[in-house]
Amino acid sequence: MSAKGSLAAIIEVAKKEIGTIEGPKDNETKYGKWSGANFQPWCQSFVSWCAFTSGLDPKKYPKTASTVAASDWFKKNDRWADARNDDPTPGDWIFFDFPDDGVNRISHVGLCIKNNGNGTIQVIEGNTSGTAKGDQRNGGMCVEKTRAYVKDNKLKLINAVVGWGRPVYTGEEDAPLLSKIGVAPKKEAKPTYEVTDPTVARLLGTTVTPKAKKEAKPTYAVTDPTVARLLGTTVTKKDKKAK
Repeated sequence: MSAKGSLAAIIEVAKKEIGTIEGPKDNETKYGKWSGANFQPWCQSFVSWCAFTSGLDPKKYPKTASTVAASDWFKKNDRWADARNDDPTPGDWIFFDFPDDGVNRISHVGLCIKNNGNGTIQVIEGNTSGTAKGDQRNGGMCVEKTRAYVKDNKLKLINAVVGWGRPVYTGEEDAPLLSKIGVAPKKEAKPTYEVTDPTVARLLGTTVTPKAKKEAKPTYAVTDPTVARLLGTTVTKKDKKAK
Protein backbone atom coordinates (compact mmCIF):
# COMPACT_ATOMS: atom_id res chain seq x y z
CA MET A 1 0.00 0.00 0.00
CA SER A 2 1.05 3.61 -0.59
CA ALA A 3 2.35 5.90 2.15
CA LYS A 4 -0.01 6.24 5.09
CA GLY A 5 -2.39 9.16 4.68
CA SER A 6 -1.23 9.98 1.17
CA LEU A 7 -3.22 10.89 -1.93
CA ALA A 8 -2.35 7.55 -3.53
CA ALA A 9 -3.48 5.69 -0.40
CA ILE A 10 -7.01 7.16 -0.29
CA ILE A 11 -7.51 6.51 -4.01
CA GLU A 12 -6.40 2.88 -3.56
CA VAL A 13 -8.89 2.44 -0.71
CA ALA A 14 -11.76 4.02 -2.67
CA LYS A 15 -11.15 1.93 -5.79
CA LYS A 16 -11.38 -1.29 -3.79
CA GLU A 17 -14.90 -0.30 -2.66
CA ILE A 18 -16.31 0.13 -6.18
CA GLY A 19 -19.27 -2.24 -6.61
CA THR A 20 -20.24 -2.30 -2.93
CA ILE A 21 -24.01 -2.28 -2.43
CA GLU A 22 -25.81 -1.25 0.74
CA GLY A 23 -27.93 -3.69 2.69
CA PRO A 24 -29.58 -5.84 3.56
CA LYS A 25 -31.52 -2.89 5.05
CA ASP A 26 -31.91 0.52 3.42
CA ASN A 27 -28.73 2.63 3.84
CA GLU A 28 -27.06 -0.11 5.92
CA THR A 29 -23.27 0.00 5.36
CA LYS A 30 -19.98 -0.39 7.18
CA TYR A 31 -19.31 3.26 6.35
CA GLY A 32 -22.41 4.44 8.20
CA LYS A 33 -21.61 2.15 11.12
CA TRP A 34 -18.12 3.66 11.32
CA SER A 35 -19.40 7.26 11.28
CA GLY A 36 -22.18 6.54 13.78
CA ALA A 37 -24.91 7.23 11.21
CA ASN A 38 -25.85 3.77 9.95
CA PHE A 39 -29.17 3.48 8.08
CA GLN A 40 -28.75 7.10 6.93
CA PRO A 41 -27.62 8.40 3.50
CA TRP A 42 -23.95 7.47 3.43
CA CYS A 43 -22.04 9.26 0.63
CA GLN A 44 -20.17 11.44 3.13
CA SER A 45 -19.60 8.55 5.51
CA PHE A 46 -18.02 6.68 2.60
CA VAL A 47 -15.49 9.39 1.69
CA SER A 48 -14.59 10.07 5.32
CA TRP A 49 -14.20 6.32 5.90
CA CYS A 50 -11.81 6.12 2.93
CA ALA A 51 -9.70 8.88 4.50
CA PHE A 52 -9.65 7.09 7.84
CA THR A 53 -8.81 3.72 6.28
CA SER A 54 -5.98 5.25 4.26
CA GLY A 55 -4.35 6.38 7.51
CA LEU A 56 -5.00 10.09 7.11
CA ASP A 57 -4.59 12.14 10.29
CA PRO A 58 -8.12 12.64 11.76
CA LYS A 59 -7.30 16.33 12.27
CA LYS A 60 -6.73 16.79 8.52
CA TYR A 61 -10.23 15.93 7.27
CA PRO A 62 -13.88 16.08 8.45
CA LYS A 63 -15.15 12.90 10.11
CA THR A 64 -18.88 13.29 9.59
CA ALA A 65 -21.89 11.80 7.83
CA SER A 66 -23.13 15.23 6.72
CA THR A 67 -22.11 16.78 3.40
CA VAL A 68 -23.06 20.22 4.71
CA ALA A 69 -20.92 19.81 7.83
CA ALA A 70 -18.00 18.50 5.75
CA SER A 71 -18.12 21.36 3.25
CA ASP A 72 -18.34 23.85 6.15
CA TRP A 73 -15.26 22.23 7.72
CA PHE A 74 -13.24 22.79 4.54
CA LYS A 75 -14.40 26.39 4.27
CA LYS A 76 -13.60 27.10 7.92
CA ASN A 77 -10.12 25.63 7.53
CA ASP A 78 -9.36 27.46 4.25
CA ARG A 79 -9.35 24.18 2.33
CA TRP A 80 -12.25 24.99 -0.02
CA ALA A 81 -12.24 25.83 -3.74
CA ASP A 82 -15.25 27.25 -5.54
CA ALA A 83 -16.17 25.50 -8.78
CA ARG A 84 -16.17 28.80 -10.69
CA ASN A 85 -12.57 29.66 -9.84
CA ASP A 86 -10.50 26.49 -10.10
CA ASP A 87 -10.04 23.00 -11.59
CA PRO A 88 -10.40 19.90 -9.38
CA THR A 89 -7.52 17.47 -9.08
CA PRO A 90 -7.22 13.88 -7.81
CA GLY A 91 -7.85 13.72 -4.07
CA ASP A 92 -10.32 16.59 -3.94
CA TRP A 93 -13.66 15.88 -2.24
CA ILE A 94 -16.28 16.97 -4.77
CA PHE A 95 -19.54 18.38 -3.41
CA PHE A 96 -22.75 18.34 -5.47
CA ASP A 97 -26.17 19.95 -5.53
CA PHE A 98 -28.15 18.09 -8.19
CA PRO A 99 -30.84 20.17 -9.92
CA ASP A 100 -34.50 19.25 -9.59
CA ASP A 101 -33.94 16.71 -6.82
CA GLY A 102 -35.97 18.58 -4.22
CA VAL A 103 -32.93 19.48 -2.11
CA ASN A 104 -31.61 22.96 -2.76
CA ARG A 105 -28.23 22.63 -1.03
CA ILE A 106 -25.08 20.50 -1.04
CA SER A 107 -26.36 16.94 -0.70
CA HIS A 108 -23.77 14.59 -2.21
CA VAL A 109 -20.01 14.08 -2.25
CA GLY A 110 -17.42 11.92 -3.98
CA LEU A 111 -13.65 11.53 -4.32
CA CYS A 112 -12.01 12.87 -7.48
CA ILE A 113 -9.48 10.42 -8.95
CA LYS A 114 -8.82 12.09 -12.32
CA ASN A 115 -9.36 15.33 -14.23
CA ASN A 116 -10.20 14.40 -17.83
CA GLY A 117 -9.13 17.77 -19.22
CA ASN A 118 -12.45 18.42 -20.98
CA GLY A 119 -14.50 19.96 -18.19
CA THR A 120 -15.23 16.57 -16.60
CA ILE A 121 -13.70 14.47 -13.83
CA GLN A 122 -13.75 10.86 -12.66
CA VAL A 123 -15.26 10.57 -9.18
CA ILE A 124 -15.69 7.56 -6.90
CA GLU A 125 -18.93 8.00 -4.97
CA GLY A 126 -20.80 6.11 -2.31
CA ASN A 127 -24.60 5.88 -2.25
CA THR A 128 -25.12 6.77 -5.90
CA SER A 129 -26.74 5.01 -8.84
CA GLY A 130 -25.00 2.74 -11.29
CA THR A 131 -26.90 4.45 -14.13
CA ALA A 132 -27.42 8.05 -15.24
CA LYS A 133 -31.17 7.82 -14.63
CA GLY A 134 -31.10 6.46 -11.09
CA ASP A 135 -30.93 8.42 -7.84
CA GLN A 136 -27.59 10.20 -7.96
CA ARG A 137 -27.41 11.11 -4.27
CA ASN A 138 -29.12 8.10 -2.69
CA GLY A 139 -28.63 5.24 -5.13
CA GLY A 140 -27.20 2.62 -2.76
CA MET A 141 -23.94 1.75 -4.57
CA CYS A 142 -20.24 2.62 -4.74
CA VAL A 143 -19.62 3.67 -8.34
CA GLU A 144 -17.01 5.49 -10.41
CA LYS A 145 -18.83 8.29 -12.22
CA THR A 146 -17.94 10.83 -14.91
CA ARG A 147 -19.10 14.23 -13.68
CA ALA A 148 -19.00 17.69 -15.24
CA TYR A 149 -17.69 20.62 -13.24
CA VAL A 150 -18.16 23.31 -15.91
CA LYS A 151 -21.34 24.12 -17.81
CA ASP A 152 -19.83 24.05 -21.30
CA ASN A 153 -18.15 20.63 -21.15
CA LYS A 154 -17.43 18.50 -24.20
CA LEU A 155 -19.60 15.61 -23.00
CA LYS A 156 -22.64 17.88 -22.52
CA LEU A 157 -23.17 16.59 -18.98
CA ILE A 158 -25.14 18.50 -16.38
CA ASN A 159 -22.89 20.42 -14.02
CA ALA A 160 -24.01 19.88 -10.42
CA VAL A 161 -20.65 20.57 -8.75
CA VAL A 162 -20.71 23.35 -6.15
CA GLY A 163 -17.06 23.16 -5.12
CA TRP A 164 -14.54 20.90 -3.46
CA GLY A 165 -12.44 20.57 -0.36
CA ARG A 166 -9.00 19.08 0.01
CA PRO A 167 -7.66 17.35 3.12
CA VAL A 168 -4.02 17.75 4.07
CA TYR A 169 -2.59 14.55 2.61
CA THR A 170 0.79 13.22 3.68
CA GLY A 171 3.45 15.06 1.71
CA GLU A 172 1.18 18.03 0.99
CA GLU A 173 1.55 19.86 4.29
CA ASP A 174 3.05 22.96 2.64
CA ALA A 175 1.25 22.72 -0.70
CA PRO A 176 -1.26 25.43 -1.70
CA LEU A 177 -4.90 24.42 -1.99
CA LEU A 178 -5.78 25.79 -5.41
CA SER A 179 -4.26 24.42 -8.60
CA LYS A 180 -4.44 27.91 -10.06
CA ILE A 181 -2.54 30.46 -8.01
CA GLY A 182 -3.59 33.95 -9.01
CA VAL A 183 -1.16 36.85 -9.14
CA ALA A 184 -2.04 39.52 -6.64
CA PRO A 185 -3.14 42.71 -8.39
CA LYS A 186 -0.86 45.70 -8.14
CA LYS A 187 -2.02 48.33 -5.73
CA GLU A 188 -2.86 51.64 -7.34
CA ALA A 189 -0.92 54.61 -6.06
CA LYS A 190 -3.05 56.96 -4.03
CA PRO A 191 -3.60 60.33 -5.71
CA THR A 192 -1.88 63.33 -4.12
CA TYR A 193 -3.34 66.81 -3.88
CA GLU A 194 -1.83 70.19 -3.13
CA VAL A 195 -3.50 72.06 -0.28
CA THR A 196 -2.83 75.77 -0.42
CA ASP A 197 -5.67 77.10 1.75
CA PRO A 198 -4.84 77.05 5.51
CA THR A 199 -8.53 76.54 6.45
CA VAL A 200 -8.89 73.51 4.16
CA ALA A 201 -5.59 72.10 5.45
CA ARG A 202 -6.85 72.37 9.05
CA LEU A 203 -10.13 70.58 8.20
CA LEU A 204 -8.23 67.76 6.49
CA GLY A 205 -5.77 67.40 9.31
CA THR A 206 -2.82 68.21 7.12
CA THR A 207 -0.55 71.14 6.35
CA VAL A 208 -0.36 73.65 3.56
CA THR A 209 1.64 72.28 0.66
CA PRO A 210 4.78 74.41 0.33
CA LYS A 211 5.20 76.02 -3.07
CA ALA A 212 8.04 74.56 -5.02
CA LYS A 213 10.76 77.05 -5.76
CA LYS A 214 11.17 77.79 -9.45
CA GLU A 215 14.60 76.97 -10.73
CA ALA A 216 16.37 79.99 -12.15
CA LYS A 217 17.00 79.73 -15.85
CA PRO A 218 20.69 79.65 -16.70
CA THR A 219 22.06 82.79 -18.36
CA TYR A 220 24.75 82.94 -20.98
CA ALA A 221 26.83 85.81 -22.18
CA VAL A 222 26.64 86.37 -25.96
CA THR A 223 29.53 88.44 -27.22
CA ASP A 224 29.50 87.57 -30.91
CA PRO A 225 27.12 89.77 -33.00
CA THR A 226 26.45 86.96 -35.53
CA VAL A 227 25.47 84.46 -32.79
CA ALA A 228 23.31 87.08 -31.10
CA ARG A 229 21.47 87.74 -34.38
CA LEU A 230 20.82 83.97 -34.89
CA LEU A 231 19.50 83.63 -31.31
CA GLY A 232 17.29 86.67 -31.64
CA THR A 233 19.02 88.47 -28.81
CA THR A 234 21.59 91.19 -28.32
CA VAL A 235 25.25 91.22 -27.53
CA THR A 236 25.83 91.03 -23.79
CA LYS A 237 27.36 94.21 -22.56
CA LYS A 238 30.64 93.78 -20.79
CA ASP A 239 30.73 94.93 -17.18
CA LYS A 240 32.92 97.93 -16.66
CA LYS A 241 35.99 96.99 -14.67
CA ALA A 242 36.13 98.70 -11.35
CA LYS A 243 38.96 101.22 -11.13
